[in-house]
Amino acid sequence: MQARYGARYRWLLLLSVMIGTMASIMSSTIVNVAIPDMSQHFTLGQERAQWVTSGFMVAMTVSMLTTPWLLARYGYRRTYVGTMLLLLAGGVVGGFSGSFALVLGARVAEGLAAGVVQPIPAIIIMRAFAPHEQGRASGIFGMGVVLAPAIGPSIGGVLVDLFGWRSIFFMVVPFCLASLWMA
Repeated sequence: MQARYGARYRWLLLLSVMIGTMASIMSSTIVNVAIPDMSQHFTLGQERAQWVTSGFMVAMTVSMLTTPWLLARYGYRRTYVGTMLLLLAGGVVGGFSGSFALVLGARVAEGLAAGVVQPIPAIIIMRAFAPHEQGRASGIFGMGVVLAPAIGPSIGGVLVDLFGWRSIFFMVVPFCLASLWMA
């Protein structure tokens, strides 16, 4: 692929992982605005409905530790594509699920994917960019990714108000599809 795109390859690579990372970060923050609606829909207490957030965070933390092994075993592209497919599947299953257990399982799947994705951009920047370009690449990546946690809850609130709590799960779909296409 690098021969096909030349010097642009590393910037396209950075854009691809930036889009995927934005999807994973947004999926971590967007669900918070849907907790009250999910709690009401499944007739749960607020503390039990919070499991969708906690399950995501625990899964993300644990799976982050597996990233070096996955990259060494399956390679960068397969690992990245696998995590984007898992994140996509978690979003679709969570959006269509009819039970709280399935929603929770989908959130754990999304958390597993998000945890593996988080360290990949730093590794890509270190390997794909020369030392004198790493600062610029990190800055561009950081500017794009910092938007995700800032706009996630706002967009989530609008989606929940207009389309209900299920819609927040589908927000990752276009990001995952774009990232998969680029990968």
